[in-house]
Amino acid sequence: MKNPFKNTTFLFGITKYKNLPEDTGIEILLSGRSNAGKSSALNALTDNKKLARISKTPGRTTEINFFKVEESFKLLDLPGYGFAKSGHSRKKDWGPLLEEYFENRKALKAVLIFMDIRHPLKPIDLEMIELCESFDVVYIPVLTKLDKVSKNILMKTIQQVSKATNAHEVLAISSPKKTGFEKLRKILIGLKDV
Repeated sequence: MKNPFKNTTFLFGITKYKNLPEDTGIEILLSGRSNAGKSSALNALTDNKKLARISKTPGRTTEINFFKVEESFKLLDLPGYGFAKSGHSRKKDWGPLLEEYFENRKALKAVLIFMDIRHPLKPIDLEMIELCESFDVVYIPVLTKLDKVSKNILMKTIQQVSKATNAHEVLAISSPKKTGFEKLRKILIGLKDV
């Protein structure tokens, strides 16, 4: 199957709500704790190793980065929450931006919540889930680093996350092995028609 995300390009990063582009089309947020594997997942999703900068240092993304899949379909990469380098002052800046975004943005269709399969459902992940639920936004837990655990742990963790959330689906992916991305692409494309 041809990858519909292959021509995704970086547009710009913003730090303030007033700098958001026109509220049209579809936007899907990519969220997750620092080092949850979000940038690697974005690169694997698009088959472009250079699209999102991957860093050994957590918290390198400090803006909301916009990526264009097609004219009316964008992926928004959020700063990793709980990051060390930028500290609380940064979180203070984009925390309100996020709430305003959830409250007012009509283009927001869904949120992917990336979690390291070995450490899912940390309090900060649950806060994001709560935010989605309070604004009635579809969210999809995506367990990353699937290649680091056994099948048994994979099944247990998917069950645990399913039980703890109201998510319709819990996905597991491995960026280095490119596992689970066909399904993720299908779900994302499906959101365009919702």
